[in-house]
Amino acid sequence: MSTLLVGFDSAWTATKSGAIAGLAHLDDGTFHELGLPQSVDFPQAEEIILKWQAEIIPTVTVIMLDQPTIVNNTAGQRPVENIVGSPVSLRYGGVQPANTSKEKMFEAGAPVWPFLRRFGGPVNPMKPAGTTWVFETYPVLAMIALEWTLSDVRAAGRLPKYNPERRKTFTIGDWQHVCGLAEAAFNERRLDRTAAWIANAGRNSSPRKSDQDRLDACLCLLVAIYFSEGKDCLMVGDIQTGYMVVPCTNGLCTELGNRCQATRRDPSQWVRVFQNPRVRD
Repeated sequence: MSTLLVGFDSAWTATKSGAIAGLAHLDDGTFHELGLPQSVDFPQAEEIILKWQAEIIPTVTVIMLDQPTIVNNTAGQRPVENIVGSPVSLRYGGVQPANTSKEKMFEAGAPVWPFLRRFGGPVNPMKPAGTTWVFETYPVLAMIALEWTLSDVRAAGRLPKYNPERRKTFTIGDWQHVCGLAEAAFNERRLDRTAAWIANAGRNSSPRKSDQDRLDACLCLLVAIYFSEGKDCLMVGDIQTGYMVVPCTNGLCTELGNRCQATRRDPSQWVRVFQNPRVRD
């Protein structure tokens, strides 16, 4: 009996590659690594996940996908982006809005939709069904939840600028900051090979975008680990218009609740705490 955990930082379009990372969470609480994070496009990610499923025969597969999985709006933001945009912008970050006018990302033929159909589609985190659960996550919001921000004149701190593709804002110190915290999180769970890869990435003085993609896949995987361990998680948004899943902390929950009230939304309907039902039951 085991759970297959997958972190998939997709590139949102068919012409670019993202990255994937995975492991098995065994019923005795230990983890089994499935190799190092690797660059993939959508077809390659699907092939790898199916291979892992065939090898492990997991009871449940949990895929944390860093890409919107429910997009019904034709323009502007989804409600979830409007909500999480507040804590993100407070820390000098930004949220890319998802809507169907972005044809390469969310049109009917976009690569995310056949990928989701292959694995049963996005499930309701509050009551997941079936044997494969695909959740949308967001590494930036996860870093806020995990308090991985850097000190700043603002009490909330600032988000790390660790995307090497954005040369004007990227700093090697911020890259090392994220790598160091991610390495510690994987070391804590004795995931030695993944931790060593992250440590080596942190020593790279000239990381590339593909390195950041693989690091973000590890961050998505870390969210899956928190969920699989039965820790409190947040579902921000709803199943009709889109949602994100990240670890739960009181501070972030309060911020998101305040944002809901400021935008005349009922926080109990838009920011909900939940746990992995397999652990809870």
